[in-house]
Amino acid sequence: MSDIPDIAAALRKAIASEQFPPKAVTHASHLLDRLEKPVRVALLGKPGTGKSTLRDLLAGGQVVPADRAMPTLELTYGDKIKTICTLADGSKTTLAGNDPDQIAALAPVFIQMQMPLPALTKISLLEVVAPDDLTAIARASQWAASRSDVVLWCSQNFDVTEQKIWAPMPEQIKDQAFLMITKTDILRAQDRLDAVLAQAAMVARDEFQQILNIAAVDAIAARNPDGSVDKQRLQDSGGLALIGAMLKQVEACKQSASDMAEFLLSQHPPETTNAAPEPAVPPAPAATNDRSVYRAALDHITAQCAQIVAQQQDSEAVEPAQVMAMISDQLQWLSDFLQAKGITTDDALRQMQDMALDAADMVQLMQMEKRDSAAIEAASLLLQVKHELEAQEAA
Repeated sequence: MSDIPDIAAALRKAIASEQFPPKAVTHASHLLDRLEKPVRVALLGKPGTGKSTLRDLLAGGQVVPADRAMPTLELTYGDKIKTICTLADGSKTTLAGNDPDQIAALAPVFIQMQMPLPALTKISLLEVVAPDDLTAIARASQWAASRSDVVLWCSQNFDVTEQKIWAPMPEQIKDQAFLMITKTDILRAQDRLDAVLAQAAMVARDEFQQILNIAAVDAIAARNPDGSVDKQRLQDSGGLALIGAMLKQVEACKQSASDMAEFLLSQHPPETTNAAPEPAVPPAPAATNDRSVYRAALDHITAQCAQIVAQQQDSEAVEPAQVMAMISDQLQWLSDFLQAKGITTDDALRQMQDMALDAADMVQLMQMEKRDSAAIEAASLLLQVKHELEAQEAA
């Protein structure tokens, strides 16, 4: 199964049929949203860094006049233009259209706007507006991170203040973030562009997935009134590189959600009347004391490690995903085995069981990420657990 619509349909069916245990339903619903809804893109940065112009470029149309200040705005697709204003008291007022005077009269603290722009079928845009204050921008950025899949940090030089704001952002967001050096037409006219880009590369290359530069006004101007595009101008402005990067990122986000959903479905297959019974915990020698429990577990894990190594050596066709699945199975076996031995009455056994369960969960997360080094890291986790068993058995 690899087609995203098929995976989404299977996931929706599994949720409706109560195929997943309660703990997995929330995760499954979240994955379904990621598969079926547009990728959520947040525009962050200090005031005056061109977030609104970049928003219009990505949306493919002007949202509100450039000279009208707006609070934080979330832009999504809708068949008709509609604006939902959240007021200071928490109440909401819905307006037909997006008349800036009507919006301003309500003095909203947050705006949700729907527009029939084709780009919004693939992405939604969240432009975060905050006072020019380190604490306020940091707080707003953390809030936006929790409701975004991709972040564009707009900057003129990514100075020390911005670095302090960005540093504590979640690593998951940093992996999906782009540093946008904006208004490059102005920087170029001031003969500062090369220096700014060099500085950004030095201090931010490990903090973002990619650093891009953009003259958004020029990029917007590359779209002619008749619908044609001046490709050279779009390329020179940095717009072509940005659009390409965003398309690639949207595809990556969808694929990541698809991989996670496929893994979740494989972990909880639908029940059938002819389904074989759940495999029992593999038998192990009866334990007469704690040491014998550790010994039995250690013997089993050692034998399984040898079997995994032998399979890898015997066949070059063994994929890293298969290796990780085998490692995950053994860690889950260990957790089940220790639980069956009455860990509720022994703190050391309980801690060992928790370690095995945590390691199993970590390997599952690694499988979802599909990083090249994941199989090696999973094997390292299994070896750590094995070493801890040896230490406990020898104690």
